[in-house]
Amino acid sequence: MDLQTLVAWTTVIGSLAVTLTLVVLIVSIRQNTKAQRVLAVQSLTAAIAAIDVPAMTSPELGAALTAVLKDWRTATREQRIVAHYFLFPFFKLLETAWYQERAGVLEPALWSGWDAMIRVYFHSKGIKEVWWPVRGRTFSPEFQRYLEQTEPPTVGSLADLFD
Repeated sequence: MDLQTLVAWTTVIGSLAVTLTLVVLIVSIRQNTKAQRVLAVQSLTAAIAAIDVPAMTSPELGAALTAVLKDWRTATREQRIVAHYFLFPFFKLLETAWYQERAGVLEPALWSGWDAMIRVYFHSKGIKEVWWPVRGRTFSPEFQRYLEQTEPPTVGSLADLFD
């Protein structure tokens, strides 16, 4: 075997090694992306559970949310306070879910449920007329624009469930 043949074989083997490395890298990136998506969904699920578990032990929170969503002004001061401290982290969580959807992390089927929930809360009278005008600027301008362009959902409200 002469030197030129040896160089040619070395070049072929080197090219194959580079190609194989790229294939392994692509597969690894795809697996990592899937794992990150699963982790993001699990994180959102854990966050909503962290909000809902205390709510389940406090009927006052359910009553407060029902009252303020219906009409912020007719809810008692205590109901407004309790509801606010639920609504702020809840809307922050919804904002996070919205950003994950925009980044392609949440698949459309998962996002549809989050979207319906966002619109149920946002388009309620108490939120739209009082809470959002006061607290809306604490959210990103993009999320604010998104909410402002949404339509009310066809899903029922908390009052439909609790009253």
